[in-house]
Amino acid sequence: MSNLLKLSYWFNPSPGQWLEGNLKIVYAVFALLIVVGLIAWLFIGQNKDNKLMAKFWQRVKNAGFTVGIIGLALIFCRQQRIYFLSMPFLILLNAAGGIVWTYFIVRYIFKTVPKKKKELAEKKEKEKYLPK
Repeated sequence: MSNLLKLSYWFNPSPGQWLEGNLKIVYAVFALLIVVGLIAWLFIGQNKDNKLMAKFWQRVKNAGFTVGIIGLALIFCRQQRIYFLSMPFLILLNAAGGIVWTYFIVRYIFKTVPKKKKELAEKKEKEKYLPK
């Protein structure tokens, strides 16, 4: 645990393999992200009529696949002791990217979608009075 506070740990180009218990947990997390991406892919097809929700699911799919696949690739590199690509910093960077991506997805669903729904309702209200 004290290694987590040292820069030499995070930027060690050859840190060694993961312990078996930790490896299973990390595999499960990244595999779960890929499963979330697959489920989101199914929801994209179901929301073809609702463009805003389809775009939301598209973002979730992209985030899940990208962070999950890169994470599994980094784990593979560490288990195979591939120099530089096994640095713990890269997994931390991948996790930070996933957190930032999640922020933008949450911002989209809670801020952008209601705003666009309101604009769409106003547009329909105006078109109601226009001649066809």
